[in-house]
Amino acid sequence: MFRRRREDEPPPPPPGRSWSSRIAWLTLVGGAALVMVRMSFATVVQVHGDGMAPTLVDSDHVVITRDPWSLERGDIVLYDPGMARPGRWEDDLDEVDPHGVQAEAGHPDARQEPRGTLRNTGIPTSMVDREELDANWQKVQSRSDGIVKVDRGPLRLGRVLAVPGDTVTFHGPAGALGLSINGEPVPTKLADPIRIRLEEGDPALRTLAYETSDARRYPVLVRTADTPPTWPGLDLPPADFGPVEMDAPGYLVVADNRDGGECCDSRALGWLPEEALRGRVLLRLTGDPAATPDLDPSARGVLWKP
Repeated sequence: MFRRRREDEPPPPPPGRSWSSRIAWLTLVGGAALVMVRMSFATVVQVHGDGMAPTLVDSDHVVITRDPWSLERGDIVLYDPGMARPGRWEDDLDEVDPHGVQAEAGHPDARQEPRGTLRNTGIPTSMVDREELDANWQKVQSRSDGIVKVDRGPLRLGRVLAVPGDTVTFHGPAGALGLSINGEPVPTKLADPIRIRLEEGDPALRTLAYETSDARRYPVLVRTADTPPTWPGLDLPPADFGPVEMDAPGYLVVADNRDGGECCDSRALGWLPEEALRGRVLLRLTGDPAATPDLDPSARGVLWKP
């Protein structure tokens, strides 16, 4: 039975939103938040080269964020190689262990100028086109504050193995590349070789290993050379001198493809100061499964913090 509402009676409350309208509203708000986040500090760029293989290979796309202040060991960073600080190990014989077991730390010479643009080595390093990154920042930002400027050469990608303040030991008997961080060798475990397509051509067999940095586990392509790894950017004594310990004044960044990135990471450049870092890789988008035919295709899919 219908009842007529009196003039002094308040109107009934409006009906509640349906579940479909709530979902649509949440989707709209979430999409707007994602756009705001992207406008603030994230963009998508393409990887050129294979210096970070097998995690990142040529033509992969990654999401870059500009938050180097929150970097952790194991993160992949984008950096400007022209701003690296060559290290200088001070050979003070009074402080060297007579048995060659331990050497005292030396710090970079602040009077040295940063190294200039890298020469073209022809090695398949992993890089990001600086102009492409700059154009992307301009698309997602309405103002120019903090945009990466176009100046010298491409930016490069590498993995953080040590952060400022860490105690780093080189030429150790254990650990990846003979490295120990804060007294702990960088764990590495060999895996079955895999075929991987580097540059143009058919996939070739390479030795695969898994390293662990803090809680991060990631694959690397190990060096093909039988000689001990060298660190010319740090001016270390020869490997047969024995372990050398240094307090890290910057970031130690090394490419996952230990052959492909040798020319352009901390082995050749030295420590990377914070101002050399242009961001970190937060997300790898879907990659080409044909680049790593021995891996499950899902391994080339979307990967958070690769």
